[in-house]
Amino acid sequence: MEFLFPKQIAKRDKETFYQSKYEYYGRIGHFAVIMMGIAEMIYFFTDCQLFGKIKLDTLLPRLSVLIPLVLYILVHKKRKDYKINMIFAYLVAHGSMWATIWAVYFLENKDFAREGFIIMHFGFMIIGLCYPVKYSGPIHSLMLLNIAISNQFIHYEAYTMMITLAIPLYFSIVLMEKVVENSFVQQYNAQKKLAELSTTDQLTQVYNRNKLDSIVEPGTEAFAFDDVENIVMLILDIDYFKKINDTYGHEDGDKILVFVTEQIKRQIRSDDMIIRWGGEEFVIILKNLSPEVGKRIAERIRQSIEKADNQVSPITVSIGVAAYDKHSYRETFKEADKALYNAKRKGRNKVCCSF
Repeated sequence: MEFLFPKQIAKRDKETFYQSKYEYYGRIGHFAVIMMGIAEMIYFFTDCQLFGKIKLDTLLPRLSVLIPLVLYILVHKKRKDYKINMIFAYLVAHGSMWATIWAVYFLENKDFAREGFIIMHFGFMIIGLCYPVKYSGPIHSLMLLNIAISNQFIHYEAYTMMITLAIPLYFSIVLMEKVVENSFVQQYNAQKKLAELSTTDQLTQVYNRNKLDSIVEPGTEAFAFDDVENIVMLILDIDYFKKINDTYGHEDGDKILVFVTEQIKRQIRSDDMIIRWGGEEFVIILKNLSPEVGKRIAERIRQSIEKADNQVSPITVSIGVAAYDKHSYRETFKEADKALYNAKRKGRNKVCCSF
């Protein structure tokens, strides 16, 4: 039963998980929505077969699905959020069902609705692959309500059979969607782990410079942080680190790097970021802080590294500080790097700012 009840996604990751699931299955769901709308309109010709001639009674009902279909297409082009798309996808699905109910109202033989509703279950199933089962299941169940309501004025000839066929089919589809969702958990976790490995420095367990790809707006040099007003960038360099490696060896040099990382973590918040830029150099991104506060944090980092016992050799660091201009992280990096150079030129073990 592990395929039904796998290890759960952490609560903080659920929205990311569901969005990832939507993006993975989205093309299939999008195709299903479009085809449901198109098929609904084409069924006008099936109606004409049942009438035995071209009759326009069901044309307007069949074409009514165009309204939710056009809305869905417009929203799908502009919004990639799974919740918004889910609302309009199911609007098309239920719109197709009510278009069918409206058309069946004009048919002499109401029994043909049964086959149409069974076909629609599979359309709902494909759409449901894209979305959380906790939403798709209840929304899909409204099909049964649609049948019950429409029976009040259509009086299906095989209403009982419609319900007895629909209920087990509905539960089977929801169960299958749950199996698919749970199977995607394994893929999601594997992708997440791979992403973490590609953006994590294996020695210090902080980010490496590959992390920039996910925190910068595509095609720009602007940071892509949400709800962040001010950013202060620090560039930290361990003074005379080559001498430490030459004197004590690379193993102790690695201990120094880990030690520096731990000292930085103690002085910043969990929402801030540490990137090992390369060798003995670190980039620290402080969010929602003024440049003056960023400078004070840089000074605290410098002092803590100088005073704490690293069990290898006393060390110091030089730090350059710059305020992000909200346009280019590269320019901010250059400013912080110039400030770092200034700190080294003044004798090292100093904090210098570009502002």
